[in-house]
Amino acid sequence: MEDDMRLRSWLLLIPLLVLTPLHAQSLQGDYVKVDYLNIEYEQEDRFLNQTRVDWKTMQQERIENNEINGWRLYRVKFPGSWNNEYTYVSVTSAESISAFENSEISNSESSSITIRNPANRPHNDIRHSELWRVRNSVIKDENANPSLFMIKDYMDVPLGREYEYQMFEDEIARPLHEDRMEMDRMNAWEVYELIIPGGIHYGYNFSTGNFFNHLEHIEFGFTDELIRANHPDVNLMEFFQTIFATRDLVKSELWVLVDYLKE
Repeated sequence: MEDDMRLRSWLLLIPLLVLTPLHAQSLQGDYVKVDYLNIEYEQEDRFLNQTRVDWKTMQQERIENNEINGWRLYRVKFPGSWNNEYTYVSVTSAESISAFENSEISNSESSSITIRNPANRPHNDIRHSELWRVRNSVIKDENANPSLFMIKDYMDVPLGREYEYQMFEDEIARPLHEDRMEMDRMNAWEVYELIIPGGIHYGYNFSTGNFFNHLEHIEFGFTDELIRANHPDVNLMEFFQTIFATRDLVKSELWVLVDYLKE
């Protein structure tokens, strides 16, 4: 009964919220491999030099061979140095999951699955890797360079509520992000579903990427002003209750772009 009432509330909200036209090609269906690296402060110069000589050259060759369509390197700015698990992340995107088929997949001591790819690892600093699929995306300008800042939100969606969560992102959250892009306060937005590792004990199974060129624009999220200005008939309490009911926000990180390659 509770789920039926929530679904009816969603169906009432959707006609009010889906008002903004799409304005970029969707990347839905692309695959993203994220490598988490822990680089000590005194080793950063060595790491960045090695990355530009070895890893970037290798990724450029993969782009030219149509194996992947992009690569980005970020520094994890916040939560900052207290997070001793990783300080950089490497993000490789491809249209097909076969681009990562040479990866060796094995079980770690914690019984979760870790992706290892010796041929594509110039560094020994990779702590773990994840493989994601892009479930939705919108980009203000598909020809623009990657944004300087990315907010990465990791979500834990309860078993059996994946469709409800995806419907919220597709039909309610996306139009609001498009409004932010129309106001030049956001560059892109993506929703990812975790493929590997998996399991109910991993900690999260979805994530979103929010892309900006200016740090000040990160403040302008789902504010009351934004929602009321564009959709004055929406019940704000029901709106935020729906958000909180569909997922738990496990953690949120600010990534700063260091280097990139694109087709």
